[in-house]
Amino acid sequence: MSDSAKAGLGPETLSLIRELVSGEAVTLPPEAPRGPLAHRIVSPQEALPARRGVPDVVTQRFARLRALRPSRRQSVWAAVALIVLLRPAWVVLTLVLGAFVMLGMVVAFGADRVWSGSVGLLKWYTGRAPERGVRLAARIDRFACRWDSLLDRFPDGWVDGLYLPDLQSLLDAEDRHDAVMATRLQRMHDQLPDREATV
Repeated sequence: MSDSAKAGLGPETLSLIRELVSGEAVTLPPEAPRGPLAHRIVSPQEALPARRGVPDVVTQRFARLRALRPSRRQSVWAAVALIVLLRPAWVVLTLVLGAFVMLGMVVAFGADRVWSGSVGLLKWYTGRAPERGVRLAARIDRFACRWDSLLDRFPDGWVDGLYLPDLQSLLDAEDRHDAVMATRLQRMHDQLPDREATV
């Protein structure tokens, strides 16, 4: 007894399976002459129009679908969408865990230190990718303005500790501090040869 009979597959099912498999790689028919071209692999675009009973539009769509090569960005967004749809608890857990980590950092190190570290990271990123860094700083600034406008609806004193600092003023203060330090160090460096000459 053959394997197909054991599995309960009839001749129609076997022919359907052969047709589906033939869409992937079709070899020449058995009556073709033997030789180096006898087992030539035919591309799906060549094989699909040869199917009987399938409209041309459907075969073209399947050919385009098989030819699709998503970029890395599309693959990442597809994976994110699948995680959101299939495992929404992971998304909620990640957000809650991130909020607890941020709260723990603020409690452990203080808000000033956390914001100065964030500004340092933002400056490093802006130095590495200037255009994206400027866009990220603008987005963070917009979010801070929206958050502050939301907090303005509450009575004074209730939400004073929740206001976000003005990121642009922090960046400007850091730039001014760096410029002052650079001029002081340059002045000290310029004065060093004068002291060595007097000694």
